[in-house]
Amino acid sequence: MNTVSPYINRELSWLEFNKRVMMEAVDPDVPLLERLKFLAIFSSNLDEFFMIRVGGLQDQKEAGYSKLDISGCTPEQQLVAISRKAHELTNQRQKIYKTIKSDLEKENIVIAPDIDAELDEIAEAIFNEEIYPVISPVTISSNNPVPFIYNFRLCVYAVIKKNNIIHHSVIILPENLQRIFKVKLDKTYYLFAEDILKRYLQIVYPDYEILDSYCLRVTRNADLTLDEEESDDLLLSIKKFLKSRRKGGICRVEIDGRLPADILEKMSQEMNFDKDDVYVIDDLIDMTSLFAITGAKQELCYPQFNPVMPDGFSADSDIFEKIKKKDLIMYRPFHDFSLVSKMVAAAADDPDVLAIKMTLYRANKNSTILASLSKAVKNGKHVSVVIELKARFDEERNVDWANMLEEAGCIVTYGIAGLKIHAKNLLIVRRENGKVVRYTHMSTGNYNEFTAGIYTDVDYITADEEVGKDCAAMFNYLMGYTDIGTWNRFYLAPNYIKPKILELIDEEIAFAKAGKKARMIVKVNSIIDKLLIDKLIEASCAGVKIDMIVRGVCGIRAGIKGVTENIRVRSIIGRFLEHPRIIYFHAGGKKRVFFSTADWMERNMDRRVELFFEVLKKEPKNFLLNIIDLNMKDNQKTWIQKGAGYEKTKSADDKLCYHDYLINNIEDLHKEAQL
Repeated sequence: MNTVSPYINRELSWLEFNKRVMMEAVDPDVPLLERLKFLAIFSSNLDEFFMIRVGGLQDQKEAGYSKLDISGCTPEQQLVAISRKAHELTNQRQKIYKTIKSDLEKENIVIAPDIDAELDEIAEAIFNEEIYPVISPVTISSNNPVPFIYNFRLCVYAVIKKNNIIHHSVIILPENLQRIFKVKLDKTYYLFAEDILKRYLQIVYPDYEILDSYCLRVTRNADLTLDEEESDDLLLSIKKFLKSRRKGGICRVEIDGRLPADILEKMSQEMNFDKDDVYVIDDLIDMTSLFAITGAKQELCYPQFNPVMPDGFSADSDIFEKIKKKDLIMYRPFHDFSLVSKMVAAAADDPDVLAIKMTLYRANKNSTILASLSKAVKNGKHVSVVIELKARFDEERNVDWANMLEEAGCIVTYGIAGLKIHAKNLLIVRRENGKVVRYTHMSTGNYNEFTAGIYTDVDYITADEEVGKDCAAMFNYLMGYTDIGTWNRFYLAPNYIKPKILELIDEEIAFAKAGKKARMIVKVNSIIDKLLIDKLIEASCAGVKIDMIVRGVCGIRAGIKGVTENIRVRSIIGRFLEHPRIIYFHAGGKKRVFFSTADWMERNMDRRVELFFEVLKKEPKNFLLNIIDLNMKDNQKTWIQKGAGYEKTKSADDKLCYHDYLINNIEDLHKEAQL
């Protein structure tokens, strides 16, 4: 009997994913400043992981919660394993950073240099003009304990001496203080605020001897619970929730490697953190700041490219006329998402448009789409928006959007209590020749014009009457809480997606048992839903061939003889963030293709409103099949699961990086799909 568990812990799987992100920083085919960006992305990911996942597990541990996860671990066991892996990755990141930093110096880009004579006058001016006026040193005494340090706030800890008495002082860098200052001389220097502050501490403490100074940064638990059921005003509750998030308990402390043990011990007692929460950093603390440097020299970045309009479309196309003739499928960022923005703008001005409805999960700053919605109201259109206030870390922006849209005259609602609205839908209702025509846009990505340039996602636009009726019914469900008896084309979570997927897998199992070809390809961001994993195991045991393209968390271990031997798992990490969910079933030769907003996780299937949609029209269906085929053929950015880890497969022959291929050949896929 095989004793290897087919289940992998969610948190360790996520850390493996973030390791894959970090390893792009050592790929020689990745431009140098892009490697720096991958370190920044890795660091930003890790910050959020500690805030949410580690913070949540710490709460469970303190509450005595002992329920086992999918892999059979308690919260305490998970925290131990996470700490071990996270320390390992943090140390590895430091080594990679030092190598990149050294390589950049050869390109005359110097990050965090020692402030020598050449830089002294400039650095002191920055200190006097930008830093000194906004800092507030707190010297610790019986009357002044260690001040409260907010989440992610960088600090300088100074050890100072006067009259033979040693004092300890803390300076918290203000949130609005510029972190990096660019100085262009014979080389380009990037000076960090904390280094400048440490260099001129004598000005801060003029009557003291400066013995030493150190940097530190805390991460706090932001996995705070919002009880919607007890809230009469969700908008007000979100605002209170945002304030409380900054003050959660400490779940990580990053410290300067030179910080003495006695000071660390004193701080841990006063600030209430454990030794396992401490991460020693030998160089730069908080590498998310490196985002500010990543565009320093274009020749050290990815070559710029311009997304293209889909075949047959141009900036001045009559979008509605073209959509009536045939459904449109796009794959961003290779296709130009501005087509969707232009469609909303056209609808706002079109006298024949009666109504515009959309879901809003994460919009960008200065969104032209939301500006068009406001304009549409002024032009007499009926505009209604379902805003998901609880889109994590975009809550504040979504609160602002809600207020702005309401003031403009839009009907704004916040979905259904207890469910996140994660479906991405836009409905434009138009009167044409005395009849109502509905134009439906569905997507795996958000209505965010910035991330549309860095995430891969599917966009689908249709004037199909059945789809339009479903979309209208969905908005009635979201805004009026109306029960929907039947759907034509939509499958919505929390009630319909998981049963449909289980039914489709059962069909493949039946084909396999009948000796017929049985095949699945599952492209998602994460899979951790045990019911779906168990069904995949059942399918594998029945002989169904299953390929899984999972960007992040994967709770299933492939290749276990007699259990998951017919399952292969791969992950693609490259220039763009893989975000679409595309599912293929051989279905006895019918080749059924679906796209979805839902990952295969309990939260998506059971606690969110998500969309699962089958593509029936020949051309868009073939297009998605081509996308999946390219995913399977990628041999430059693909990692193959081996046990609980992954190995990169990088071929020297017949190279195919599917991102690069689509940059140059996206329209060829449309032409092939028409055949």
